[in-house]
Amino acid sequence: MDESSGDAADYYVISPTESEIYTAMRAWLLEILPSGMRVIQGQQNRQAAPRDPFAVMTIIGRERIATNGWTYDGTSTRTVTEQVRITMQISLFGPASSNQMQLVTALWRDMQAVDYFRSQSVPVCPLTTSTTRQLGFITGERQYEDCWSVDLSMQVNLTVKIPQTFSGQIPSIELNEATLGTRTTE
Repeated sequence: MDESSGDAADYYVISPTESEIYTAMRAWLLEILPSGMRVIQGQQNRQAAPRDPFAVMTIIGRERIATNGWTYDGTSTRTVTEQVRITMQISLFGPASSNQMQLVTALWRDMQAVDYFRSQSVPVCPLTTSTTRQLGFITGERQYEDCWSVDLSMQVNLTVKIPQTFSGQIPSIELNEATLGTRTTE
């Protein structure tokens, strides 16, 4: 393997990262939801929920949807691409969250979302939505709050670069009549 062509830290790193996927989704949600609405990542320890209205994003599933693809850079790196369906649950809290959820599901299945993610550096392509659901949500003060949830599925092309070994030289064998034997003609 040619050691001079790449840093070892460049290998075996999945791209995009989960953090990059969350960042891209948050940016899209902030683009379409009302101004001032907070969008946070779910399953964060020691973080109080923001004041209404707000949205919570949580990745809840990953599924391979195709056989890996490969590309070679011609020197020492092979890039493996895995097409994955990632499902992210989006929950909206606060007044009018049902209407805002309708906006999210309508635009997820529209060219607006496709064009938005195509213009970003993260390879996300919207696929489907689940049925929206209203969840019973009671605050710590025992007050009911509106909460609507949906599962958005997306295709993400995950890549990982791995070192590609190659031979610097090919051994050769000289062929002559002694090694080939004699030919007879009839």
